[in-house]
Amino acid sequence: MKQAIPLSMIRAFKVNDEIRAYLLLKEKHLRLTREGKPYLDVLLSDRSGTIMGKIWEHAGDIEPMIETGAPVGVRAIVEDFRGRLQLNITRIVPVNEEDFSSKGFSWELILPHTEKNPERMWKFVEKMINKVNNPWLTSLLRLLIVDNQSKIMKHPASLRLHHAVSGGFLEHLVYMLNLGQHAAKQYKLDADLVITGILLHDIGKLEELSGYPDNSFTDEGQFLGHTALGYAMVENAIAEIPDFPPELRLKIHHILLSHHGQYEYQALKKPAFPEALLVHYLDELDVRVDMMKNAINQELDDGDWTSVNNYFRVPLYKKQTVNEDDGKRNEKQDTDKKPQGR
Repeated sequence: MKQAIPLSMIRAFKVNDEIRAYLLLKEKHLRLTREGKPYLDVLLSDRSGTIMGKIWEHAGDIEPMIETGAPVGVRAIVEDFRGRLQLNITRIVPVNEEDFSSKGFSWELILPHTEKNPERMWKFVEKMINKVNNPWLTSLLRLLIVDNQSKIMKHPASLRLHHAVSGGFLEHLVYMLNLGQHAAKQYKLDADLVITGILLHDIGKLEELSGYPDNSFTDEGQFLGHTALGYAMVENAIAEIPDFPPELRLKIHHILLSHHGQYEYQALKKPAFPEALLVHYLDELDVRVDMMKNAINQELDDGDWTSVNNYFRVPLYKKQTVNEDDGKRNEKQDTDKKPQGR
């Protein structure tokens, strides 16, 4: 029997549910069936996840009425398609914010955002910048990080892969910085270079991605990618700093060009000195952990293990090993010890 769930969230969807929801239209593609009938493929999201959907009836008329990056009201049946949930959409309409606010619509329902406090995270970034002793690196960070504060605090770190939420870019930097400052000390590396490399390794994403509400690739992002865009941003900023040391310039550029680690992962160089290697592995670690947590959270079936339909292609263990009260207590202790980084 189908279950009606008013204003439900994607994470709560189950097969055969009849749902009504406000969702963000991220993508739409008008296609043809084998019989030549038009239909719409859409990608929808809210703060709890994303889901594909299909519109079989009147697709040609509906397509120009709905815009990507805008909220839509959806009625649909949840179906299982090759082991993943998909919506068979029976009605989809553009949302007028004023008209729908009385019915429960809010941007907070559909825009994914970091669960961390952006102001506290930014204070931690400022603290780390103030630890940098090299005056040329301090000037570079002020031009590219401090001057872009408002954008960094709201920007996602990727389109879908990791930290793909408002404030995700900042969260990614904070996690890397928190590990990187200790790792640099442990391995007796140049902490100024590590901190700067972490803060700048993805700086090109500020131009590669449009940010929310639609969070799509810009034309520059499609043509060039964030590594090339970041290289240009750093080069332009260095040009504004008198007497910037040539070798230091090359090292910063090398960290940007090598932070993906391997050529098959679109790195233009492999890390060639320890600080670059550390930035690469810190980036890799934070990305993969976030991806695994997302894969676990997006699994809607019951049981202790996910399916193999995830990036890692293995079943992932879902059962919580720390109870909720312990988790809250541990989080409070961490916050009390290091409030700037939470």
